[in-house]
Amino acid sequence: MALILVVEDEKLLRWALEQQLARAGHSVVSAPDLATAATHLAAAQPDVVLLDLGLPDGHGLDFYESNRERLEGSVVIVMTALGQVGEAVRAMKLGALDFLTKPVDKADLVALVERSLHVRGDRLEAQASRRYREQTLAQTVIGDSPAFRRVLELAEQVAQSEVGTVLVQGESGSGKNVVARHIHACSARRDRPLLEVSCATIPENLLESELFGHEKGAFTDAKAVKRGVFELAEGGTVVLDEIGELRLDLQAKLLHFLEERRFRRVGGTREIVVDVRVVALTNRDLAAMVRDRTFRGDLFYRLAVFPIDMPPLRERTTDILPLARHFLATLQPKLGRRFDGFDRAAENLLLANSWPGNVRELRNVIERALVVERGARISEHSLRLDAGAAAAPEPGPEPAALPPGIVPLEEMERELVRRAMQAAGDNQTRAAELLDITRDQLRYRLKKFDMRHDD
Repeated sequence: MALILVVEDEKLLRWALEQQLARAGHSVVSAPDLATAATHLAAAQPDVVLLDLGLPDGHGLDFYESNRERLEGSVVIVMTALGQVGEAVRAMKLGALDFLTKPVDKADLVALVERSLHVRGDRLEAQASRRYREQTLAQTVIGDSPAFRRVLELAEQVAQSEVGTVLVQGESGSGKNVVARHIHACSARRDRPLLEVSCATIPENLLESELFGHEKGAFTDAKAVKRGVFELAEGGTVVLDEIGELRLDLQAKLLHFLEERRFRRVGGTREIVVDVRVVALTNRDLAAMVRDRTFRGDLFYRLAVFPIDMPPLRERTTDILPLARHFLATLQPKLGRRFDGFDRAAENLLLANSWPGNVRELRNVIERALVVERGARISEHSLRLDAGAAAAPEPGPEPAALPPGIVPLEEMERELVRRAMQAAGDNQTRAAELLDITRDQLRYRLKKFDMRHDD
């Protein structure tokens, strides 16, 4: 469903357009003049604007020209009388998608609106992809330890090669995404899209559509054709985060894609061929998962064409202070604070910590210190390195005594989730299967019990 603004002064035609578009499933607001149109435009951004030219308080194209910036996110369709060729040409130059000749044919109207929504979707996806690419490629790679230099050397070597699949393995928070973006930035694909997908956070029933796209009518909510990330990233790079969470049937489809570089959208019959590099990230032991039959062996070997092992921060101790200073410099403007670095005791404390949460934990510690520090430099007292520990709860009333052998339901549920995750080697998909629930239901309980296992 789209929001459509109809600007037409003829009452009967305006009513007919409203009815036709509403029957097609769209939300419609209408305006008999330009002043009312401006009011609607200020209240909400329409997806599509049907714009008449001759209106009581001005010319439609003058309105379009004066509101081009506000209409940048909308698709404009101009309605003209027969023979207004010059006006139609001017409308096209201003950026209108197309024009409809009065009297407006119902089938033409609905078809043109549908096409305009596809065009708008493509524009928004292209803009988002461009902004995201510019943002991620602008990131600075921090680290000069021998272990990290070796990782960067491997990343740059594979970036300049024709290898189409890379596997980056490492602990949670160690910076695998940074390596993936560095591979893209150093490659000939740098000017093409870089798209990232988390295989753990997208609901299972949507992940296939997110990766491969779907055809209109492929399932209940498939109101229009959707292009997946493999198609949108043509010529660029797709990063598949938490690849170990991919369910087995999607593993088979991904394997086929990696081998053939072609796929079909969900509900489609036409094969689509694309040229993308796939960088898979994981903090799981995929080899162990293969032995446990929770991850396909053939997919593992296809992904591991060029493996890169990301060292944990505790093995990159010479990178700790440069990273801390980088986070200090980049977070200060966002939080409106300014400091003259770290004092010696704070630096020693940072170097002495084992950083089980790796670079992500370091960033979180620095961000908290920026908030609580009141001196000119960050001191050791503002570096709460056990920030993840929960505060002890206030003592409350004693619970009612339970009969022997009775365990509170929530406690039993927590223990079942813990045992399932342990038996599945922390693989959420496998643990959900053991509990006979969906992965989304499992993730809800992991969050509820503060037992989340994020990559």
